[in-house]
Amino acid sequence: MLKVSAPGKCILLGEHAVVYGHPALAVSIDMRLELKISKLNPTSNYHMINGKEIKKKHHPHIFDALQDIWDSKSQMLNINVSSEIPTSAGLGSSAALSVAIVMGLNSLKNEDEDLEKISTIAHKLEASAQGGLASPMDTSTSTHGGCILLANRKLGDNWLYSRTLNNKKWEIHSFDLHQNMKNASIVIGYTGIHGSTAQMVKNVKDRLENNPKLIQDIEAINALTALGVNAIENGDLEALGAVMNLNHSHLQKLGVSCKELDELVEVARETSLGAKLTGAGGGGCMIALSKNPKQTARDIELAGGRSYICKFGVEGVKIKDFE
Repeated sequence: MLKVSAPGKCILLGEHAVVYGHPALAVSIDMRLELKISKLNPTSNYHMINGKEIKKKHHPHIFDALQDIWDSKSQMLNINVSSEIPTSAGLGSSAALSVAIVMGLNSLKNEDEDLEKISTIAHKLEASAQGGLASPMDTSTSTHGGCILLANRKLGDNWLYSRTLNNKKWEIHSFDLHQNMKNASIVIGYTGIHGSTAQMVKNVKDRLENNPKLIQDIEAINALTALGVNAIENGDLEALGAVMNLNHSHLQKLGVSCKELDELVEVARETSLGAKLTGAGGGGCMIALSKNPKQTARDIELAGGRSYICKFGVEGVKIKDFE
């Protein structure tokens, strides 16, 4: 039996500005998805997942991965999925699944562990499942772990590789977290509200058309992302927290926050270094950078959110066991 584990992610800085060509920064978190893959009896006629036949309608990422990578038609596989990552919360659950299945199938075929290749295939699986559109942010972060910066141009020595899909090009960068970053945790607060990424992106576009001055908030988020990268590299937790607070205020002006998110951000700030929404907004999650994660998590729970305490910048996809 093969066991594969891949982490979730949260966007630390740069939401929505990334749509307008600016960088966005994500970190891996220690909420992980695990796959167990084993070979079925030779008489089996189809692949299984969690005790049921794999069908494209229900498991598009796994189905497509098997079609594209696993070319042994005579050897069916049994796959079990377990995950700590909440679904539809903007924390990269589907990306972790795509990355884990690609890593697992490549390992079963005894292929070399090429992280760029794994990330590339997983990104294509994500795009296919989402109608052809997907940023490589989630799959790159789950593959490599650590801190990933997505941009539309190469930014210095931290560049990893370029990615092109459907005539769109991205530049992927990786940053090391300073040791001081281990002195804090990310506390996630989930509103329980599902926000539509497509709708939030459209709302920002409409607001910019009606009020062109809001582009200043997009530009400010871009500047804050650069400051956040510097804070991470220099181990300045206080600076990173301050940048997160400012980032949230600009996202509020763009209209992508909501009452529930703002309430969780406000209470979390009382015991943390900084807090903001993460992802598209309109619901979903907020994050807080905290040296007192249990207290911050308790305050989020008391305010009506579901809390998760996470270390961040953790290891990317890995093989846990091979029997």
